Amino acid sequence: MPIKAAVIGAGSMGNNHLALLATIPDVQIVALVDPDEQASRAAAEKHRVPAVYPDIAPMLAAERPEYVVVASPVKYHAPQAIAAFDAGAHVLVEKPLCMDLAEAEGIVAAATRAGRLFTMGFQRRQSRAFRALKRFIADGKLGAIYHSRVWGGHTMSYAWGRYHHRKDQSFGGVAAATVIHDLDALLWVIGVPEPVTVSASIFRKLDKVPDPYISFIGTAADVTVEDFAHAHVRFADGSSMSIEGNWLMHPRKRHSGFEINGVLGIGSDAPPMVELDRGRDVDPVELEHEPEPANAVLQEHVEFLAAIQGHGTPVVTFREALVVQRILVGLYESAERGGEVRV
Repeated sequence: MPIKAAVIGAGSMGNNHLALLATIPDVQIVALVDPDEQASRAAAEKHRVPAVYPDIAPMLAAERPEYVVVASPVKYHAPQAIAAFDAGAHVLVEKPLCMDLAEAEGIVAAATRAGRLFTMGFQRRQSRAFRALKRFIADGKLGAIYHSRVWGGHTMSYAWGRYHHRKDQSFGGVAAATVIHDLDALLWVIGVPEPVTVSASIFRKLDKVPDPYISFIGTAADVTVEDFAHAHVRFADGSSMSIEGNWLMHPRKRHSGFEINGVLGIGSDAPPMVELDRGRDVDPVELEHEPEPANAVLQEHVEFLAAIQGHGTPVVTFREALVVQRILVGLYESAERGGEVRV
């Protein structure tokens, strides 16, 4: 029997999930949920979704889906994920997880209580090259990791959409919406060390320039999130990490990425992936790995559905999701306080 799936959110990511789920033979899409009737009807017609609901509760009662994808504004992630777990569904939550730590712990508690599986939309974990780098580091071939850095953003453009620029809907700006992808990938590759403190600063440039470019639905006056963020994270093992995000960066060759400093060399998200130190010389190492999946989001669904069917485990654990959330919460709290905070 096909697995009955429902998608929450008729925005760009919700449409993407609908299109990809429709290509998986053992999935039956039964419903779409979004309070925007025009958006939900258009998405349902495009992807041939048989039922549309304005709210999650009646959908869960009527359709009883086994798999729910939460791709709504971040403000609604926690209550919708908890409702889906309580109804007996396995749940994928898009990033960022939710608005604060209390909500995050509530999601974990609901999944545990229901005995259902959880994962997140961290598609970069599907990179076979990243998985090879993770194995290389876990085997000790890069030595102890003492510092890493991650950066990301857009070239002179905010994230498109209806809510990314509003803190009350999105939790945060460039750090929460964009850098989070590479932040999670980096943390996962280096083994998810335990964060202890975060010191951060944020800045909003868009409403301070004379002729701002608006790439979202709204105006510069509507913006309540940061478009620049910087943070320093200390971990329990003595290592550290720097984080930088910028939605208004000037054109450059690499607008996002990460680098890892180990005592034996460096790792990177860009080829050759690893360079080992040989005295004053540097030896590139080409990591062997499987071919990359054609679509990382599709592969994310395939692997999670396999776990639901009893084959394997979700690629994202509760602890890993909470570590990312703790760092982001710490980043915004530190920026607001103007000093280092414990996480």
